[in-house]
Amino acid sequence: MKIGIIGGTGLVGMEFIPYAIKRGHTFRIFTRKKEIPSDLKQLGEIDFVTTTLPTSAQLEGMDAIINLVGEPIAGVRWTDERKTLIRTSRVEFTRGLAARIRDCKRPPSVYMQASAIGYYGMSETEHDPYDENAKPGDDFLASICVDWENQSNPIRDTGIRTVVIRTGIVLSPKGGALEKMIPPFKMGVGGPIASGKQGMSWVHIADLVSAMLFLLGKQSSSGSYNIVSPYPCSNAYFAEELAKVLFRPALMRVPAFAIQMLYGEGAQVITQGQYVYPKRLLEEGYEFQYQYLRDSLTNLIKGN
Repeated sequence: MKIGIIGGTGLVGMEFIPYAIKRGHTFRIFTRKKEIPSDLKQLGEIDFVTTTLPTSAQLEGMDAIINLVGEPIAGVRWTDERKTLIRTSRVEFTRGLAARIRDCKRPPSVYMQASAIGYYGMSETEHDPYDENAKPGDDFLASICVDWENQSNPIRDTGIRTVVIRTGIVLSPKGGALEKMIPPFKMGVGGPIASGKQGMSWVHIADLVSAMLFLLGKQSSSGSYNIVSPYPCSNAYFAEELAKVLFRPALMRVPAFAIQMLYGEGAQVITQGQYVYPKRLLEEGYEFQYQYLRDSLTNLIKGN
């Protein structure tokens, strides 16, 4: 496929693009950056378009379009300005993109839209895992995800196959939560956060990009999919497993108030969580390479 990707120079895109190129796909990358990242330059010929929002003409001829755009949510203080930026970069941007796609004379056959498991709301306690049939939550992140996903409806209504991926905590040593957690654990000062009971629905980045390509290529796949390991865990268990892989203790519990002082309302992304299950992905035949946390952490940290 000729794949157009917006937000392709972020953590997920930088892993997905080389993975897909090795399997014969080609890319047109839309980005605000003025230069191609060096890692992508090594992959050969890639169409690279510097733009904030692609025009319909620039989107013409794509077999698939993937939208990964969104300002960071975790690890930042949620000021009113930041909350507006979080919403605008997702909801308003996707609304504009949908209008451009609908105006294409040769529209793509499939559109993939990023979302997040924040759709289900946040909790500080353990609960039965949510699957795709669960109702959305009622907090800030849930409202963002609902509005974000709804912007893809006009694309779906034109007959374009539309896939929404609700991702969890993406594990990668190159960025995201794991990269930030490793240093304190290596220094022996890592441990659970707040109660430690909050859910961590995680996915190895190799499974995320593999599942994305799986859903793009499966003609019968459409609608929303949870892209997380079948085995979510508590924050306390995650800390314990990370400590074991690093041969360090996990005794230094981080109190909730310390996180709240740093990030204000944004602390809930760290002190709360969700237990989520990838029901539809498994039903459609996807086989995870890294189902279990210990195997995933060992692979990512030790490079096996």
